[in-house]
Amino acid sequence: MKISIIHSVIFSAIFCVSAQANESAWSAKSTDAQGGNTFSSSTKSSLAANSNVPEGPSIAAKTTPQSQAAKRVNVRPALRDVNYDYWVYDAYVTLHTDSDYDGYYHHFSVDFDVDSIYANSEVYARLYLGVNEEFREYHTTSDFYIGGDSTQDQITVETELLSGFYPDDYEVLIEIYDAYSNELVAVYDGYSDADLYLLSIESQDKEVIYVEPDVVVIEASGGSAAWLALLLLPILLVRLANTNSFRLRP
Repeated sequence: MKISIIHSVIFSAIFCVSAQANESAWSAKSTDAQGGNTFSSSTKSSLAANSNVPEGPSIAAKTTPQSQAAKRVNVRPALRDVNYDYWVYDAYVTLHTDSDYDGYYHHFSVDFDVDSIYANSEVYARLYLGVNEEFREYHTTSDFYIGGDSTQDQITVETELLSGFYPDDYEVLIEIYDAYSNELVAVYDGYSDADLYLLSIESQDKEVIYVEPDVVVIEASGGSAAWLALLLLPILLVRLANTNSFRLRP
């Protein structure tokens, strides 16, 4: 009875640790830019927040969307919950690097253009990758300005997935937030634009590169054999002379 209880406790502990690891096991490194100007480069992880604030009793860490740990979304945001003063006009994905040439890329970029009824607004975006209606956030952009319906304020987010994304066909989900109120104001996904749907993606730790083993080849040529014969010839002649001398003795 005691042994069964101990086994149950051990199994529960292992299960909890495993579940926790599976729940928070992805990370990605991204850079966001607008008009050729890079805003920031950061690593978004579900394991810990991305805060670089020094530790100390007199310093209070400022919590910002960019410094928070990656979010997980199990329910697609409803369009009725957003503010129609903002919208995403267009978006597309460019696939860059597939190290093991299996058709799944760990390095890619997302370009999108946010518009508004206001002449000048400041917003930020959360980007997710999802399969079967489960989305994992891989980047939160810096705050950026948009000018009405201008096409010159497009944002580019370039990403390298580091870990936790198995090879699959993913969908990109983009949430736009008001930078001052943190209110969700626009949503754009594969339902809005087919360019964000069925993207063949995996993380860098799933890229398996096959390396052929080294093969050592030893070549023997006739020239080497001839030189060996020449070296052995004097020894054979001496032995032959000694043998004949022994036979001629009375």
